Amino acid sequence: MAYTSSPEAQQKELDELRNAVNCAVVLEKAGFRLDRQATAQRSARNLKFRRDSEAIIVNHDGKGWWDPKGDGKGDVFKLVQYLDPSKNLGHVRQELRALIGRSPTLEVVERTKGAAGRPRRDPAELWNRRAAPGQGTAAWRYLTEIRGLPDHIVAIAGQQGALKEGPHGTAWFGHRDADGQFTGMEMRGPDYKGFSTGGIGKRLFGFRADGGEEPVTRLVVTEAAIDALSFAALDRFHKGTLYTSTGGGMSPESEANLKRVMMQVAAQPEARLVVAVDNDLQGDRYAGKFAAMAQDVGLWSGRISPKGPGEDWNAVLRTRREGMEAGSVPVAPLCRLSEVLGSGAKAQPETVSPSWLGQAEAHGTQRPPRVSAPSLPAPSERVGKPAGPRSGSSPGLSL
Repeated sequence: MAYTSSPEAQQKELDELRNAVNCAVVLEKAGFRLDRQATAQRSARNLKFRRDSEAIIVNHDGKGWWDPKGDGKGDVFKLVQYLDPSKNLGHVRQELRALIGRSPTLEVVERTKGAAGRPRRDPAELWNRRAAPGQGTAAWRYLTEIRGLPDHIVAIAGQQGALKEGPHGTAWFGHRDADGQFTGMEMRGPDYKGFSTGGIGKRLFGFRADGGEEPVTRLVVTEAAIDALSFAALDRFHKGTLYTSTGGGMSPESEANLKRVMMQVAAQPEARLVVAVDNDLQGDRYAGKFAAMAQDVGLWSGRISPKGPGEDWNAVLRTRREGMEAGSVPVAPLCRLSEVLGSGAKAQPETVSPSWLGQAEAHGTQRPPRVSAPSLPAPSERVGKPAGPRSGSSPGLSL
């Protein structure tokens, strides 16, 4: 390959390097290694690489990548600069030239069995074998006593097939795609936090705190399933609301799935998105991303976050519960509303009344232009249709 300085030659070299160098090779050169737990086989579509506490996912047959804990993603050029921001384009080109023709080693023993020699099972199989938490079980006590969730919220989530009890008192929160297909589960316990391996992976946890007969006109997006349940416990707008969780960092496939759900909700009159993220830098990033997605599909959106820096909605719920048990008057939990579409006035009251969303719209928030959306399924397929206890079925995320 000849390296000349003409614009045409430079662009040609960029295209050739982009196609010739695998992102996995760059990661291995930087000390990353294939995750033995997250990647079951070399032919997996998405390969997860780790370096200490860092993780990078390689997709698109090595041409793309994304960071599950942040907003980084792109092609091989962006990957080199993401790993070392001090490098300019010239430095990147020089590094990539030395990697042309190399293949990733992917030195991983293919895992066909789990612990103690047992065959690995699909997360859906594990999910279907479990029942919802019941009064007095370990997971029930964890959610109601340690996490402070009201009994009725835990019971409703279990009845809808959105919540199961795992081993050692863990609570499992099912993720489904926009068509209702099970994709995996968030798993939380007193001493454990994780997401199931295998399957499709993160999409959306979702449940309805009302009966579910009405169409979804209000979508609440949180970062964790326990925050979704906590927000529902604090919320005064249950009717027509779908409470969801992304489970933290999102893959491009997860983002596309969320945008599809937003599009379905946007087809309803007066539909809106509530971005109920944490009060921290990561929450700020999610808020901007979700607001942009909502505007793309013509869905009004507003952000609401806890007042305390770094707080999440479960912390707000537990603080309020402790205040009530102590006999003090609880502070209004919904403390900060930021209209994040970039059109209309911002409303940032010190405390927020039950009609906070209506107030925000009255202050000049404009709904973005509506775009066409796919037709919604029949009412019998909508989220939140009650399921009988122990039915094992789930309404999914079909709207």
